[in-house]
Amino acid sequence: ATGNLRHSLPKEVLLERYHSHTQKCASCRGALGNLQRLRLGLAVGTALVWVLLPLLVFIHPQVSIVTVIILTVAVLMSGGVWLALGKLERQFYKGREIPPRNWPEKVYKEAKPR
Repeated sequence: ATGNLRHSLPKEVLLERYHSHTQKCASCRGALGNLQRLRLGLAVGTALVWVLLPLLVFIHPQVSIVTVIILTVAVLMSGGVWLALGKLERQFYKGREIPPRNWPEKVYKEAKPR
């Protein structure tokens, strides 16, 4: 009887989400497209500010140091947001090994957004 059992699927196949769901679901497909456009726009905008900031200081030496600090912090924060959106984007391609519905009750209640 044990000879008839099929081999279990590899973890990568079981956790694959893009072809099994995202590609077919209009909501997820649209959300993924919007997320990718948002990441691209954020990357382009951040790169422009990062490149133009030294030029601004060179062309207008009287620019306030506060302005430079604010723009530098904005560039760093944009980079962090870009990375966080990348993590979110990966969830459209690969599922969790242990889905939230299978977490212990206490952990699930603490992790659930309110």
